[in-house]
Amino acid sequence: MGSSFSRHLRILRESIRWRDPFILSLLALREILRPLFYWHVWQIFETDITQQVPQPYAKEEARVKVYPSEDTPMVIQEQISAMGELEAAEVALRFARGELIAIAFVKEHPVGYMWIVLSSGMELAFDTYWIVRSREAVKYGSFVLPAFRGLGIHSCLNSAVCSYLCERGFIRTLSSVSVLNTQSMSLPKHNNTTIAMTVLMARIRKIDWTIRKSFRAPLETRFSWPQS
Repeated sequence: MGSSFSRHLRILRESIRWRDPFILSLLALREILRPLFYWHVWQIFETDITQQVPQPYAKEEARVKVYPSEDTPMVIQEQISAMGELEAAEVALRFARGELIAIAFVKEHPVGYMWIVLSSGMELAFDTYWIVRSREAVKYGSFVLPAFRGLGIHSCLNSAVCSYLCERGFIRTLSSVSVLNTQSMSLPKHNNTTIAMTVLMARIRKIDWTIRKSFRAPLETRFSWPQS
C-alpha cells in the first residue's frame, strides 16, 4: 500500500514538472470527475517500417537491447521494476503474456524502456482491444527516467524497436499517444508521422455506459469490443 502510494505521488510530481498549466488543469478536472465520468482521447499512429525505419535524434548516446519474454534474465526484470513506474507483479504479468521489451542503457545503466505486443487482444481502455494483424506490432508503455528526459532517449527506443521488427519481417508498427501527453507527441511530430485515427472514449460509471467514437477512420478497423 505504502509502495503504491509513493509511486503514484512520484508520478504526480513528474506530471506537474513536465506538463504545462493548461494540460495539468485538464488532468486535474478529469481526476475530480473520475467517480462519475472518466475519458481518454488518443491519437493512433500506424508506421510502415518497410519504407524507412525512423532514425534516433538523441543528445545522449544510448544502447538499446530488445528482450523477448522467454529470454529475459530476472535481473533485467528487477531493473525494470526498480525504475519506479511499474510494480514487479505487473512486469511479470507482461512477460507472462508474451510481450517483448526494449531497454535503453546509458553507460550500462538502464534509463528507459518500451513494450512490444505482437498479437491482438491488448486493451486500450474500457474493454476496447487492439486488432493486430499479421506482421504488425503495437508499441506501448514507453518510459524514460526523469533525469534523462528531453535528451531524445525515446527516439532511440523507437528506432531500435522498428529495426528489430523490420529485420524479422514485420511491416507495420502501431501506437497510441494521449493528447494530454504532449511530451510523447514530440516523437511522431519529429518523424512527420500521420495520425491514422483519433479515438475518444468515455465511461459514465453510475450507469456503466461506455462511449466510443473515432475520427479519420472507423473504430472497428483497428479495435474490437464486446457487443451488447
